[in-house]
Amino acid sequence: MKELPKAGFYEMALVLTGTRHKYVCEGTSMNPTLYDGEVVLVDRRAEPEVGDIVVAKHPVEQNSEIVKRIAHINEHGHYVLIGDNAEDSNDSREFGAVTREYIKGKVVARL
Repeated sequence: MKELPKAGFYEMALVLTGTRHKYVCEGTSMNPTLYDGEVVLVDRRAEPEVGDIVVAKHPVEQNSEIVKRIAHINEHGHYVLIGDNAEDSNDSREFGAVTREYIKGKVVARL
């Protein structure tokens, strides 16, 4: 699993310029990597890869977003998203793989 660094001065400056976006994690699906209420920074321009944590539009609950890890990308180019806390995660095991358009951005740092 890729380590998620703490945001430094540079990352914080990118928030001010609009290049990074703050996102508050909700729930326990990404424990122990991310906890409920933890704030992360998201790069909407980054190209996500297997192992990255991403913010994605929920494919069923259209008005909500989820934070999950990319477990793999299948041969159709669909992203399989899995929570680090598999016992308490609504993820691709329930709703299936998602297309790239569902990925809102890559989580690049924690605050």
